[in-house]
This record gives sequence, C-alpha cells and structure tokens, in this order.
Amino acid sequence: MKWKMVRVIAFVTVLFCSGSIIASVTVRDDLNNLIELAGPAERIVSLAPDITEVLFHIGAGAGLVGVDEYSDYPPEAKQIIRVNNHAAANYELILALQPDLVIAWHSGNGDKMISRIRELGMPIFVVEVRKMDDIPSLYRRFGELVGNQKQAETISTEFVQRLEGLRALYSTRPQVKTFYQIWHEPLITLNAEHIVSDVIRLCGGINIFADAIPLVPYVNMESIVAADPQVIIVGSSEEKMPHWLDTWQQWEGISAVINEQIYLVPADLMQRRSMRILDGAELLCGHLEQARQLLHPERRD
Repeated sequence: MKWKMVRVIAFVTVLFCSGSIIASVTVRDDLNNLIELAGPAERIVSLAPDITEVLFHIGAGAGLVGVDEYSDYPPEAKQIIRVNNHAAANYELILALQPDLVIAWHSGNGDKMISRIRELGMPIFVVEVRKMDDIPSLYRRFGELVGNQKQAETISTEFVQRLEGLRALYSTRPQVKTFYQIWHEPLITLNAEHIVSDVIRLCGGINIFADAIPLVPYVNMESIVAADPQVIIVGSSEEKMPHWLDTWQQWEGISAVINEQIYLVPADLMQRRSMRILDGAELLCGHLEQARQLLHPERRD
C-alpha cells in the first residue's frame, strides 16, 4: 500500500513538473465578482486602451487576440484586431476569437456591453480604478490572471515608489485651484470620483468641479469664471496645444488666463490607468508648482 502511494505521488509530481497540471486561477474584480479560470489566460480580449497597456507592461501582450479601437500603446497594439469602440462591440468577432478572458472597463464600456458578453458565456473581468493607490493592485491581479505574477509584482512596487515620491514632494504644498478640460464644445471636465482628480490632489491642487454629480460633467463658462481657476490643464490627444485653446484669451478675468497658467498634458498620460499616468502626474505637478511660485513667491521650499 505504501509503495502504491509513493507511485501515485511520483506520477502526480511528474505531471506537475511537465506542465500537464495547471493550477486554477481565482481573482476578484472591481465589481466584487469572483472570476475563476481553469488556468492562466492565454487568449485575452481587452476592451479599453489602459487595460491593453497594463497587459503589455506585464509581458502578456502576445496573448491579446482583440483590443478596442483606441488601443495604440505600445505600437505593437496597433496590429491587433479591433473588436469595440466606446459605444459598441462586435460580439460575433469576439466570440470567434475564442478568448479565455475578456477584460472590460466598467464606466467606459458600460453595463450593456459587459452584460452582453457575460450572457454569451465568456469570462469577463471588470475594472474600475479611480484612485492612484489602486493601480498597483490592478497590476498584481492582471499578473495572477495571466500567470505573470513576478513581473507584475516588480512593476507594482516600482509604481508605489514613484507615487510615494510625488506625494512626498507635492501633496502638502499650498493648494492651487485647477480646471481640467477634456473638451471645448461643449465644455467637459471631470468630477472628484475620476482618477484625474486624484492626480490633481496628489499634486496639491483642487479640482474646481470636484463636487459635480456626474463623473464627466458638462459645464459652462460662467461657472468657470465664478470658480476662478488658477491653473487650466487641457487634456488633449494632440501633441501640441489644440486650436480651441485660443478661446481662453477672451476671458481675461480668470486668474489662469491673466497669469498665463494654461498647460497641455496629453490625455493618454492622464486618463489611462497604467504606469504612464505617473508621467502625466509629473507633468501636472510641475505645472501646478510653476503656478504656485507665482501665487506664493515667498514660499520656495
């Protein structure tokens, strides 16, 4: 009996070492759903550009078989089949790609798209990251989903170190009233729940529309004038200041216009929940610090 047990243990060990036995994967998403996979995902569909970035960053880019229309970083992502945009998804194509896992962005893709994919029987992991402190966990959980835990943990640690460095430098500096603009006609901004507001707080700023009810509120010029931002940050996908920036010069009563404190920070660096958001944070913190020096010349500590 003892001899037979040894043979069974040895057989299982050989199977495990040869890769024939793969441990199942269980990870909880941001909607508190427990996602269970038979093993690490090898065929993945990403429905948002920041999801695509994170997967490439942890070495899982080769497993992406479908991505959304705006997945453009790193450059290799541009070669992957497009399966959705912000408004609709090609469900037949997604099914045909036979993914082990679909990863979606809750507020970006919406309940309708997420529910339809779930109805079609595909495993779906939903993310909704609104704080910088939550991004390291996103890296780690993606690492578990694809079996790249070690690389994900390394990147997660690097993120935390850079984030804490920025927090130590700027979070206790004199506050600067900030307007973050994502579009001009109509005027669109972001409220306190959006991760961009968390970056503004990190840099010692105050989002003048933090109290707005919608995550992405439409505002008017009168409310901006009344709030009198000391810095205007234009989040644009263009590499240079967009043409509609000139319209700010008509509003000479705004402190940011008077002091020429209007800056461009590429939207991809500010609005994508990946390592690159730290690059955007560094730019934004620098702009707020420049405005701070004008507002508080006596404080150059």
